[in-house]
Amino acid sequence: MTSTESGTLRPTRQRKAVAAVLEECSEFRTAQQVHEAVRATGENVGLSTVYRALQAMADVGEIDVLRSDAGEAAYRRCS
Repeated sequence: MTSTESGTLRPTRQRKAVAAVLEECSEFRTAQQVHEAVRATGENVGLSTVYRALQAMADVGEIDVLRSDAGEAAYRRCS
């Protein structure tokens, strides 16, 4: 994991792009929706990178995670 001792994440280009997408929307979004939104901004980021960024952000409490009955995770920025 890339978190530091202080519990914050290293601000990579990809993580910044994911965070920017989540900042724009107050609703929960799936990783696929976040990936599509990041790609629409012109960033060349893979889906697996988005999944890793979201998981890392969730691990340090930067974002909320909601799991559906089917097991799909949706994410939103903590308010």
